[in-house]
Amino acid sequence: MCDRTVPSVTGTPRHVILRRNDGSPCFFSDEDYLVYLDCLKDAAERHNCAVHAYVLMPDHVQLLVSLDTEQRLSRVMRCVSGRYVEYVNYIYQRNGAFWEHGPRSTLIDSEQDLLATYLSIEATPVQACLAASPADYRWSSHGHHAGGSEDTVIRHHPLYLNLGATQRERQLAYHALFRQPLGNRAPAGIRPSTQIDSVLIGDRLTDRIERLVQKVRPVTMEHAFAAA
Repeated sequence: MCDRTVPSVTGTPRHVILRRNDGSPCFFSDEDYLVYLDCLKDAAERHNCAVHAYVLMPDHVQLLVSLDTEQRLSRVMRCVSGRYVEYVNYIYQRNGAFWEHGPRSTLIDSEQDLLATYLSIEATPVQACLAASPADYRWSSHGHHAGGSEDTVIRHHPLYLNLGATQRERQLAYHALFRQPLGNRAPAGIRPSTQIDSVLIGDRLTDRIERLVQKVRPVTMEHAFAAA
């Protein structure tokens, strides 16, 4: 596997949430999810946006992205949403407003919150009782980060790359984080500004993330969790 690092962008990673305007489903078939991912991949490449994590839920989309300006984020989301709505209107013979007035975006300004946001996004299907574990849900980046699948939408953030010297080591280390129990508090700065019922990260997992992000060099699974 190749290491797809962040492209030449600057700025702080952002947690983005987009919902239907009336709370209705966004996706109606497996093909719809695949089309959205194709639109996302194309828009990210066109507008120099790095997608680090995502989950496509039946009623909303969550993304973790890096790009240089809020204006660029608007262009990316317009590109993705516009193409996808054209597809939905054609396939399902509908018209009218589809998405909310715009995506909600939250800056992620610490490494601890960045890794916690990865976990929060990919654990959303479990919180929504759509899957027993993140690995059981098809429409997220979890299979790429913690399993053996390859996802061409994803561009690795350096923090994820530091989880191990190889992709397999990174997957093992990342998967180990999900073995921690979920608690009753969210990472700092995530829940109040997005106002979503995302998965909540417990104290034990937060402590483990804090220890992990303190390691500035690439680490193996054994090194990362020797003290856990």
